[in-house]
Amino acid sequence: MTAVAHAPLRLVTCRQGCPADSRRAHHDRLLRVDRDPDALLELVELAVTWHELDYSHETLVPPSEWSGFVERHDWERPDRAGAAFMLALDIVHRGARRARPARSGPATMFDVVPG
Repeated sequence: MTAVAHAPLRLVTCRQGCPADSRRAHHDRLLRVDRDPDALLELVELAVTWHELDYSHETLVPPSEWSGFVERHDWERPDRAGAAFMLALDIVHRGARRARPARSGPATMFDVVPG
């Protein structure tokens, strides 16, 4: 008699340096970005809110690691994964610029006219 154990199928796509700590669950969700619309939306939502919400107590792979994350993994759709993470990083960087405190003192022409 043969016994079959049902376990979730997990493809090994990591090349090196992936977290084995509490960030592993988020790591595994990020691995679905190229083929799961919900994972893609979650990434974009995280990028949009990165500078608005306090994620210091969350166990997440932070945006500072996303470029390396893309390079360290094999993707089903590498073009889609790369584009998703680059878009998310662009959103994070734009949010960082908006989150900077305003300068004190009178405004100059350089402050008023976007460059």
